[in-house]
Amino acid sequence: MRRGGVYDRSVRAISVVYLAIGVVILVLTLAGGGGPLSLGMLLGVAFIAVGVARYLLQKRISE
Repeated sequence: MRRGGVYDRSVRAISVVYLAIGVVILVLTLAGGGGPLSLGMLLGVAFIAVGVARYLLQKRISE
């Protein structure tokens, strides 16, 4: 696949969306008084991890 193609950019964009959703979930959970093992914290961290991993994998594949 060529560098910087539509697929590459769209995967990276979706990865950033996952990252943003994770941050929003974390902020809302903390604002609502959630603890470190609450469902919101776990989901937020999971979304952030998926977003970062997906972004890094796509970056590695496209090189």
